[in-house]
Amino acid sequence: MISNMSYRKTEIWLALLWIITAAGAIGGAALINPIINAPEYLTMVFSKSATITSGMFGWLINDIGIVFIGLLMYPILKKHSESMALGYVSMRMFESLLMIVGVFFAMLLIPLSREFIQAGAADVAQFQVIGSILKQAENWFLNLLQLVFLGIGGLILNVILYKTKLVPRAISIFGFIGYALLLPAAVIGLFGILDPTPGGPGSILAVPVAIWEIIIMPTWLFAKGFNREVISAQ
Repeated sequence: MISNMSYRKTEIWLALLWIITAAGAIGGAALINPIINAPEYLTMVFSKSATITSGMFGWLINDIGIVFIGLLMYPILKKHSESMALGYVSMRMFESLLMIVGVFFAMLLIPLSREFIQAGAADVAQFQVIGSILKQAENWFLNLLQLVFLGIGGLILNVILYKTKLVPRAISIFGFIGYALLLPAAVIGLFGILDPTPGGPGSILAVPVAIWEIIIMPTWLFAKGFNREVISAQ
């Protein structure tokens, strides 16, 4: 049996990780997106490579942190359903992998920009095509496809939280709704109907999840933690 002290440490780490991962993702996007989405990105990226690299590290903090969230939640969730607990961890790992691949595509723009500058006016169209492909791949992996796994993982988590009452049901209901909204956000983004990426018109669909992960869950875990009666009964 895990002691109350161990549970308390887990709760604090989970709260910190939700905040740290959000900060890493927000910081990474704020550093990278304005550069690679600029009209003259092919000439800007190489000169701003240090900024893009810093953004990459922000994203990697997020990508690694979300896996640890899954691993820390696993021993708590498996007491209710081992299969759902494994499902949640798996979704977090797939989410992390997709975002790492997306960051890789963003980093490939740096050598492309260098070659573009060195080439001068030659083969401009070719560089633009390659750049467009890399940007599209970065967007799909880093911003859109990962929403599917984030959404499914969040639904699994909040179903367990609701059934077990590890946190007040109002929190798990809010979280369930927020994560459910990510699935249509991913679909409309993949089909080019509406842009759900940060700053896009569809990003409003991600606001409930942001509130849940940055404010609601960390605040509750810091202040109260999981329901000890439920944990003792498991």
